[in-house]
Amino acid sequence: MTQLNLNNEKDSKEFYEVRYSDNYMEEWPIEKKLRIIEIIKCLNLPSHGDALDFGCGNGVFSDVLKKALPHWHIYGCDISETAIKNAAKRFPECTFFTNDDEKHKSKKFDFVFTHHVLEHVFDIKELAKQINGLLKDSSSMLHIFPCGNPDSYEYRLCALRSDGIDKKTENRFFFEDEGHIRRMTTDQCVHLFKEYDFTLKHDYYSNQYYGAVNWITQAGERLILKMFNPIKGKDWKSKFKLTGMLLKMIFISILRKPSKIYKNILKKSVKQIQHLLFIYMFYIPFKIVKSFDDYLEKKATDEWDKIKLNKNGSEMYLYFARKPHQI
Repeated sequence: MTQLNLNNEKDSKEFYEVRYSDNYMEEWPIEKKLRIIEIIKCLNLPSHGDALDFGCGNGVFSDVLKKALPHWHIYGCDISETAIKNAAKRFPECTFFTNDDEKHKSKKFDFVFTHHVLEHVFDIKELAKQINGLLKDSSSMLHIFPCGNPDSYEYRLCALRSDGIDKKTENRFFFEDEGHIRRMTTDQCVHLFKEYDFTLKHDYYSNQYYGAVNWITQAGERLILKMFNPIKGKDWKSKFKLTGMLLKMIFISILRKPSKIYKNILKKSVKQIQHLLFIYMFYIPFKIVKSFDDYLEKKATDEWDKIKLNKNGSEMYLYFARKPHQI
């Protein structure tokens, strides 16, 4: 098969049609959903309005918007027809349509939300223009996406590697998903939407350290080996640091594994005999490591509660608003 070029609209659509046919981004942690609900409820949005989840995928965050804004009409749009079909089945209280749907092209919204969209689109300036065209004169938007600001844990990791940050692909970090095209800073995003008179009103950041350790050690040993490979260090000091970080992450990941397996089995709605055997086998190990697992997740939560205004997180939540020009 010919290699897809994600900077091309046709190839990009084909890429995501395949992904959404295979349960891509079908679910997210409850902690993430509650965090977004918390943020939206603090924005002092009107009690009623029309909100658009732009790049909604399977509709998970369209449903989150509905929970945060119960009296609003929630819409979701995406480039993938497969994703839209999946979303419409799962969340019938929301209205879903593809980006090229003529029926909704003239619709104007009070609020636009994106979750991990800005790093995927092939033309970021065209995206900003498109989003602006979907919004009313007096409107606002919340964008959540990977943060390229200096000094996050991941940024410091990249600084140790010879292939850490690819300047040719808009500062993409080496370990990122193949669908990621860029990693923007806060200032770059502010500049992007300034042309349309949007002002940054609130900015929050997660995963400065404990949040990063939490998600990395939950992702598994394969990703850890890729991220902290000492061979990729740019000098001997970097190789030494990467070795220490690798051993630490592997140790934490292995320590958390019984808890991860046990929790995943408990989530299954239908448990077979082998599942019951696993529950029995991992019950004691789970109890032993659960306190550490809970401690790490609590530290990640405390980090968000205490320092979410610190710009050195690996994920950012940027809220922009625009008032109509005074006449």
